[in-house]
Amino acid sequence: MSSLAHRRLKPVLHAFLRQMTNLSFFLPGRERKAPMLAYHRVCPLRFKKEFSYNNVFPEEFEKQMQYLRANFEAITVSEYVRKMAANLVKGNEVCVTFDDGFKDNYIYAFPVLKKYGIRASFFLTTKYIGDSRPFPWVLMDRGGRDDFSKNPDRWLPLSWKEVGEMMDSGMEFGAHTHTHRDSLSNLSLEDARKEIEDSTRTFFEKTDTRPVIFSYPHGTFKDYDPAHIEMLKGHGYLAALTTNMGRNGSSQGLFELKRIVVYEEDSIWEFKKKVHGAYDVAERLQRIWLNAAGSKKLSDYAVK
Repeated sequence: MSSLAHRRLKPVLHAFLRQMTNLSFFLPGRERKAPMLAYHRVCPLRFKKEFSYNNVFPEEFEKQMQYLRANFEAITVSEYVRKMAANLVKGNEVCVTFDDGFKDNYIYAFPVLKKYGIRASFFLTTKYIGDSRPFPWVLMDRGGRDDFSKNPDRWLPLSWKEVGEMMDSGMEFGAHTHTHRDSLSNLSLEDARKEIEDSTRTFFEKTDTRPVIFSYPHGTFKDYDPAHIEMLKGHGYLAALTTNMGRNGSSQGLFELKRIVVYEEDSIWEFKKKVHGAYDVAERLQRIWLNAAGSKKLSDYAVK
């Protein structure tokens, strides 16, 4: 399948999944598993968009965190890993995670997380933290360019000072490679090792702590392989997160932890379905879809 056909059919697949999960939500006997939610941006980007910005509006994010506070035990990824190792996972845990390291995580998400007592886990693309320019893969449409000219801060990466403040407030940080230039599977083993090594070293130099959790760029089962898992273990990592769809049971491998991506268009009903397991049935469809799409290049993932 061509990348163009893949992009055109993607909304059709999403619509099908939403209808299918409406039914699966009411099926009996779903195992109690722990969801990990994947966010990127939390920001009021209210212009007509040509590109996806992997964004959730702040007021919707607050509704979601309020729901988690009332119905789950929100813990960090490393806390979840420790509970798994001790066989203490009850099934009412939830992990809130953020990829990349956008400044809007500090501006809009951080105050809400503090308000509801939720300790989230953030994964940094370490080369760009503290930059005065947006991440290089964020392509802007006209609305985005206009918003950037008016509100530049919310388009930039976090600063290391902001990372430190968030860490002091109980937030957890891990690595998301150094440059995010492609999925690890699309790099040579030498380049993949360098991405992991450089992100680990930079993280330690800037925070005086060693990262122990990792998030794969793009994160599907096609974006990493056993060699990358061994590299992470060799650098002292305890777990790694994917975007393979579904929740995590007691037998889930720690270096292939599943996550459920939250989107701007998710209603609170859709959000509830995601955290309560209705999307667990979708992982097999996701694998079929990605295999049909063939190998991916960074251009297929780019925010366009």
